Amino acid sequence: MRKPRLAYIAQFAHPGSYDKSKWVRVLGGDDETIGFKALLDSAGLAEAFEYVGVSAHEGEDISLDYDVAVLGGSFASVHDDYPWQREIQKWLAAWRPTGKPLMGICGGHQQMAVVLGGHVGKRPEGPVVGSLPVTRTEAGRAHWLFNGFTEASPFFFGNFDHVDLAPPGASILASRPGLPCAALDYGGNWVSVQFHPETTCDRMATCWAEIDPEQSRRYSFIPDCQRMVENFLRHSLETFTPA
Repeated sequence: MRKPRLAYIAQFAHPGSYDKSKWVRVLGGDDETIGFKALLDSAGLAEAFEYVGVSAHEGEDISLDYDVAVLGGSFASVHDDYPWQREIQKWLAAWRPTGKPLMGICGGHQQMAVVLGGHVGKRPEGPVVGSLPVTRTEAGRAHWLFNGFTEASPFFFGNFDHVDLAPPGASILASRPGLPCAALDYGGNWVSVQFHPETTCDRMATCWAEIDPEQSRRYSFIPDCQRMVENFLRHSLETFTPA
């Protein structure tokens, strides 16, 4: 039987807007598609999917010929309106009617919300940074995305912008003070989170090395936060029906 085709769509940063040398000691450097492949390997899911990494911010084409997709985070704000961001939004609008699973992370969370009619604004209190827990709603406590997590489980946050108004019909799964929409289920196999369950503390600390080095100290090791991505991928496998 054909394996589902899984894409990790990176939108890391606008080319030329950051110092690549900061990333030489991190697995994959600034190429998040390599880090995501390592997550698949560690979860024992590498053989379950045909994996493709797409660097959308570098101008690589995004296809509808995937079965499952994860849209990563970004240093860029959704309001920057770069050409590659517009391409991602076009893809999201075309992907939505397919009913295929999609998980958005941080900037991906914000892109999905905007495309479906929500709103993203800058936090007046400043960025949310660190290894922090969320407060689940009733819907979130029953949701498969949070299987294996406790109410105290932390996740990696690092964001200036946030979804301050959920799209019509979306269910809020979790929040934090000043983050009313930290996790969303949009129906139609779409979920997204403001935090980073896919990454590591050293990668998050490196993200802040250029912006504000003192913020890098706010990250502590979280041994199992990637379980949330595993939950999404295993749920996607359960719903996959090859054509």
